[in-house]
Amino acid sequence: MDSKTKGMVMAGMMAGALLLAILSVFGGSWLSPDDADDDVDYTVTLSGQEASSGGMSMEIDYSELCDDDMVADADDFCDAATAGTVGTIGLWLAILCAALALAMMVLPMAGIDALDAIPEMVSKIVPWAAGGLILVSTLLWLILMPELDDTSVGMTFYMAMLGGLLGLAAPAMDMFVEADE
Repeated sequence: MDSKTKGMVMAGMMAGALLLAILSVFGGSWLSPDDADDDVDYTVTLSGQEASSGGMSMEIDYSELCDDDMVADADDFCDAATAGTVGTIGLWLAILCAALALAMMVLPMAGIDALDAIPEMVSKIVPWAAGGLILVSTLLWLILMPELDDTSVGMTFYMAMLGGLLGLAAPAMDMFVEADE
């Protein structure tokens, strides 16, 4: 594989990781109910839940119910709020790293030398940090999220995991695939 093709494939993988991470932050299917009623639209984001059916809607924000003494499972809501906050902050940091890594890959292809002042160590760490942060943030969310009855991880969770793997595949390709000159 020549170096130009290798660079384009790496940039494509990092762009995919960036896109999937952005979609994951705003995604609404982190959890999905196992016994879903077809009439109910059920959405679980990093910060809350929403259920709607027949023109009626109910929205739950984890952090608002955390301090409420009237709620029986306030500890579960506090744990869910913590998991959502950790996931959100980690994914936003990963998005910043992925955007910087993508800029470091694409700008030299266009002949722009604006990022040449970045130290070599930083240019080696940032692409690995992008994929690693996506994976770590997603897995930390899963670990910190309390067990909810009759739910399993949803499509947004899998998108974030795929984004993390793409983010790690780009620097792995740079390290292990030789470029022909």
